[in-house]
Amino acid sequence: MIATSIGARVVGLLGTLIVTRFLAPDVMGEIATAMIISLTTGWLTTWGFGQYAVVEGRGADALDVTWHATVAYAVVGLVGFGLVTWFAPALASALGAPGAAHYVPGLALAAVIRRIGATPERVLTRSMRFRSVALASAAGEVAYAVVATSLAANGWGGEAVIIGNIVQSSTASALLIRAAGWREWATPVRLRWWRFARMLRFGVPLSVQLIAHAASRYWGTLLIARLFGSAATGVYSLAYNFADIPAIYIGEQLALVLMPSMANLPPERRAPALERATRLLALILFPLAIGLGLVAEPLIALVLPARWQGVGPLLTVLSALSVFRPITWTLSAYLEARAQTGRLMVLEVANLIVLLGGMWVLSPLGIVWSAAAVGISFGMYAIAGVLLVSRSGLSVGRLALGFVQPLAACGAMALAVLTLRPILRAAMPLSAQLAIEIVVGAFVYVNVALVVCRASTRDLIGLARDMIGQPRTASYARPE
Repeated sequence: MIATSIGARVVGLLGTLIVTRFLAPDVMGEIATAMIISLTTGWLTTWGFGQYAVVEGRGADALDVTWHATVAYAVVGLVGFGLVTWFAPALASALGAPGAAHYVPGLALAAVIRRIGATPERVLTRSMRFRSVALASAAGEVAYAVVATSLAANGWGGEAVIIGNIVQSSTASALLIRAAGWREWATPVRLRWWRFARMLRFGVPLSVQLIAHAASRYWGTLLIARLFGSAATGVYSLAYNFADIPAIYIGEQLALVLMPSMANLPPERRAPALERATRLLALILFPLAIGLGLVAEPLIALVLPARWQGVGPLLTVLSALSVFRPITWTLSAYLEARAQTGRLMVLEVANLIVLLGGMWVLSPLGIVWSAAAVGISFGMYAIAGVLLVSRSGLSVGRLALGFVQPLAACGAMALAVLTLRPILRAAMPLSAQLAIEIVVGAFVYVNVALVVCRASTRDLIGLARDMIGQPRTASYARPE
């Protein structure tokens, strides 16, 4: 699932880079605002239906639970997206981006199409058929990249992105329906109000948590639009998307796998599984996130046109996202599997308040300082989440050790790159400098990690060998 996702999203990333050659930051800012309006509508009309189908849709109740989820998704979604299309001009004006209203109907249509594939996706996830989910998502990403870049190059402007989203949703939903079939999610059964009530009791706290979680990712962009204007919004949105690459490409895929996996584990095995998952996640993601922050400015100078160079400083600050956010996903998967959705709700709402409040307070210092509030809020969330789950049998010491060890290796990596940078800058072109910095940073991290994160690296190597069919040379070892 991770490998497929990375390949597809690399194509999507290249498509985004190409689109920036044809669209100005203010247009991209308006599209970003419209996208968040549409996404917010989706969050507000979900109410935990999909999670309920994964956790409760098993055994004799599978068809009953899944059909109720399908009906709820369809009815609530159509009402919500119809209303947001009607009120789009007023919403866009209130957010300081009136031009965004033009793009809301098309993005709402894309969201409705994607929602058709939502229950089939949950059916596949429930049965651990992650390959099918990954392939559908990958095909959608590739379709978007091809359509959006082709239309943008031919002068379609912002409409290129909207049509690309519609094609992406159509492709992904069609493949998900084909993989899941029709019987498990579209077999009509008698609708019962008590089933919907039970679904809401499970899902409403989880829905509030999911809304707050998603809002913490996207509503900061709306605040940037209000504080700094559409052009700054376009630059910030692109920087955020770059900063989110390690988290989305790898961390999100692991989190999607982790929740149903946790639900299938006996309760006594969930705490050790979470400790192991967070340790491996930190080993993989910390160097990607911190390394991206280290090379942000030379990277952006190399790959983006002059009008987009404001992305560089923002990317350096926002790269903290991919350090902390994946940790919060693993903690969420653990609490969801334990049906502790109320605690998740409190964590996510608190994180959203800290994030938006911090961005507002720091905004007089400029957009870069305002963006720094993102890393601060997610860091506080991760710490609070670790302390919360420690009450259910997890070891704070083992969790902290799993974070500190790769951070130490990242510190050595950063020291090597920053020491080398002035020498390279004076001696060679930017492209060669960037390539050498990446190679040296990776070399230093891997070698230091093999020493300070010995047990975790052995575990990761063992997992990799299992994936390619080679036997392990040593059994899984506990952390030092």
